[in-house]
Amino acid sequence: MGRNILTVLLVLMIIATAIADLGFMHASNESWPPHARLHAIWNVVHVTGTHCLALGVLWIGANSNSIMRVRIALGILLTFVISFFIAALMSPLFGASVHPDLPMDQRPPTLWGMDGNMIGFLLVLPFVLYAWRICERDLPNDA
Repeated sequence: MGRNILTVLLVLMIIATAIADLGFMHASNESWPPHARLHAIWNVVHVTGTHCLALGVLWIGANSNSIMRVRIALGILLTFVISFFIAALMSPLFGASVHPDLPMDQRPPTLWGMDGNMIGFLLVLPFVLYAWRICERDLPNDA
């Protein structure tokens, strides 16, 4: 069950990243410089590649239910999730913002002052940790 939860989370992260980063708030945002748009596109390609790698580690090949393989996939996913929080904390050092650079009437709604990215990552993190716990409990320790 833990690997199934991880699979759903990895696929959702691929889809959500593509929607968020290729949409009007990022790569298609006309107020962004062309080089910043490149980085948004690059992020989508990078996330898709690393998350597909994690899916392959989880499901392809002999002994795919190995706890070590699950830990590698989890490491890829946790690196993605935690790196968002680190980037959000560091953003003021670079004059960056978690909120998109759009007029107020075009910005997505917030919840308690948090934008959708922050809410999404805060919601995903407990599911990742829960899936990890299930896998550690249910899969044989082959380390």
